[in-house]
Amino acid sequence: MPELHDEIPTREKVLVIGAGPAGLAAAAALKALDLPFDLVDRAKHVGGIWNEEREDTPIWPAMEMISSREFTQYEDMLQPVSFPEYLRPAHMAKYLRAYAARHELTEHFRPSVEVRYARPFEDNVWQVELSTGEIMIYRAVISAHGISERPHRPAWAAEVPSSIRVIHSKDWTGPDGLEGQRVLVVGSGQSAADIAVDAARRALEVGWSVRTGHWVVPRRIGGVPGDVAAAREPAVLGGLNGKIAEAVIGRRVGNPADVGLPRPAAPLLEDTVIVSDEVLDRVREGRITPVGEIAGIAHNGTLTLAGHGGPAAHGDFAPDLIVLATGYESGAGHLPEDVVPRTAGGDLDLFLGAFPRGRDDLVVLGQQRGPGGMLPVLVQQADIAAYLLHAAREGSPALQEFQRLRAGSESAVATARATGDAGLLGRIGGVLGANRVRARSAGISSGGEGEKLVPAADRETLLARLRTVRGLFE
Repeated sequence: MPELHDEIPTREKVLVIGAGPAGLAAAAALKALDLPFDLVDRAKHVGGIWNEEREDTPIWPAMEMISSREFTQYEDMLQPVSFPEYLRPAHMAKYLRAYAARHELTEHFRPSVEVRYARPFEDNVWQVELSTGEIMIYRAVISAHGISERPHRPAWAAEVPSSIRVIHSKDWTGPDGLEGQRVLVVGSGQSAADIAVDAARRALEVGWSVRTGHWVVPRRIGGVPGDVAAAREPAVLGGLNGKIAEAVIGRRVGNPADVGLPRPAAPLLEDTVIVSDEVLDRVREGRITPVGEIAGIAHNGTLTLAGHGGPAAHGDFAPDLIVLATGYESGAGHLPEDVVPRTAGGDLDLFLGAFPRGRDDLVVLGQQRGPGGMLPVLVQQADIAAYLLHAAREGSPALQEFQRLRAGSESAVATARATGDAGLLGRIGGVLGANRVRARSAGISSGGEGEKLVPAADRETLLARLRTVRGLFE
């Protein structure tokens, strides 16, 4: 039977904004429950930021993912075994397009369409203006626009003289053309480490200004990807406590403090670790120099640095290029600020990282970061989003129980670990249900500079709570 979705008025549809990993997960879940929807993206193809041809993508061709193949796949479609353990952007783009084709999502997809605004008038009535000039009415919105929409630039960046080029990590495309130049990378996280390593391939000198220290862990532990090893407890990691784990990692790659980087601010098992096989080696070789925090900028462009106690932590640094790997601010330009209020700490007030309190017709996906792959979290959130919208349409009793939980504290949601449950499409597809991600990841601190940055999540706890809430609808 041919699809009839074009004959359904938009006032009965859900609008999914963004065709990246989160948007595709949401679209597939909606389709599984026979909920009509439209899928739009400003790009020409599905895949979100993993489309290298996008001008606004924060990825670059040589970038390597920090989560292994096993942890970067949907539960109903395995990554091809021919792909490397740690994918490149081209692999992920190909995989996402294949996933959209598998679920026939492209039949609902409108490419090169941006949402200018999405405004609620009453429950289940959203007015949406598209870049095409169309003004539509939808019954609900799932905003899966990702975290790279609002690059964060620290206040001091505005004082940098025009003689020095300043870019955000979102605009990094690789080290070509940096021969003979001095590069300063500013940031404490994964992107800063990756860009520093990439820049060191060509640049004359690379300085790395780190505000908060983090542990650096290798991609492989005991001959297998690190995230897979962590998921196989206790067989691999057994009863290792934090001190023993730090000793193991210290022997394997070294302690960041020993090479001049800030001492890690949190224990290893509670840290937002940096996954890299190269960054500490490049520091030891002198290709990357820890330079401390930026304390001031002289008129000639020289940066005054305040150290953190390690070698080369104090002094001056005069870069030709500054790369701001300073993260992204949460929020969405197409949503009114008052639709999703913020907490006292500046974070979006989203129950389980996705569900605005008090609304049954809006879901915001992808506004969290975490160690390794977040795709399992996005899939769980997308499942619940589809169940929630289905329950709201059908008047299911599960809706009231969800509303009760959403009105309270997340800590009240049970976190019993599931041992083999599959999500919506996992049960339908029956492919990967027994391999749901159970990666270890203890408390994560948000850190970073500025306010309203995309918050970090404790992936394991969040996954457990999402599974509990999803169980309300099953």
